[in-house]
Amino acid sequence: MNIILLRQYNPYFEIGASANRYRGLIDGLCRLGHSVSVVIVGGMKQKEETELAKRIDTPNFIYLSRSVYYNYFQNRFNTYVMDRTIKPLILKCRLRKLLKYHYDFVWITNGDLVLKLFNWEKKFVKGKTLIELNEFNDIYKEEGVTGNFLQRRKEKNRNDLFLRAVRQVDLFAVMTNRLIDYYSKLAKQDACFLHLPMTVDVSRFSGFDTTTNMYIKPYIAFTGTMNNQKDGVDILIKAFAQIAEKFPKLHLYLAGFWHYDVKMQDEMIIKLGLKDRIHRIGVLNREQIPDFVGNATLLALSRPDSHQAQGGFPTKLGEYLATGNPVCVTKVGEIPDYLEDNYTAFMAKPGDVDSFADAMDRALSNVSVAKKVGENGRKLAESCFNVDVQSKRLVEFLEGNLE
Repeated sequence: MNIILLRQYNPYFEIGASANRYRGLIDGLCRLGHSVSVVIVGGMKQKEETELAKRIDTPNFIYLSRSVYYNYFQNRFNTYVMDRTIKPLILKCRLRKLLKYHYDFVWITNGDLVLKLFNWEKKFVKGKTLIELNEFNDIYKEEGVTGNFLQRRKEKNRNDLFLRAVRQVDLFAVMTNRLIDYYSKLAKQDACFLHLPMTVDVSRFSGFDTTTNMYIKPYIAFTGTMNNQKDGVDILIKAFAQIAEKFPKLHLYLAGFWHYDVKMQDEMIIKLGLKDRIHRIGVLNREQIPDFVGNATLLALSRPDSHQAQGGFPTKLGEYLATGNPVCVTKVGEIPDYLEDNYTAFMAKPGDVDSFADAMDRALSNVSVAKKVGENGRKLAESCFNVDVQSKRLVEFLEGNLE
């Protein structure tokens, strides 16, 4: 099969759950012998992409835009001038030329520029269309998700483009069953759906460096966004405070993206007297993540119950499980459909500090049980969330829907 993937920026030069999801599926499809041409419409976020875009021996990367966003002045000019004037028209013409070539599927992603181009050029698409969805489209409306009026307005505009595009898409690869129920009501009547669970490249989390001295051991690790509403970082901090005295050598490391909740969290850490035991280490790159989570004594995700949690499934959970280390997680959304308490993970009630502290206590108090639970968790990741397993299912789905 020949697939064209339209994406705002190159997932091989981004960090975060979305980039990992697409990168894993692209690699998985290519390993199975299929061609995936990644068409980047937004431009370049990293300096290294400049040389990649010039090379003629990388046919799987096509830059419709050569706009640069890693230089401050070029970033400002492109964002506030070019992106709003002539650039969309140029990309429209370039994409129309690209769509004349042979392909079986056009795979679109949820970026505003991609959605705008797809809505404009849908009539020129010859093959079937595919979109991968992993959360509700309206989570921007939740309190604490967007920071200000301008962000909410931008998200509303993108959502309008998204809803228009969804009504035209043929095939949906959706992360959870709850999302399938939701999007089947928005899609056209003859659209086809595949339940494609969270995916993780299990091989990334094998053979990590156990000799690193970057972190004070033993430690609990968290990766993600410092968002209380999304990942319950405040709950994790409070729960750690409850077990800190029982495990005096234990530290907590918080790795990930800044959020408006950070100020409140830092005040809480100082008030609890844990400034020397809770550490922020910022955003780690793709190469640093395996060593960070692989050397942890316990991996924690205190996700509260929310609209976002009910529809999504955290990619970080798959990465946690893939390490073979014990994982402490809340029973929210479809997580309990896969994980079993004291067998594949140590589970807690969402939004309950005492329950999460108890789950961490159980994991830390019995090393032999925790080791077995970690091993079972890795087996689950290998059999269920493995990107190679899910890539095969995606291929079967696409082949079953070829013209």
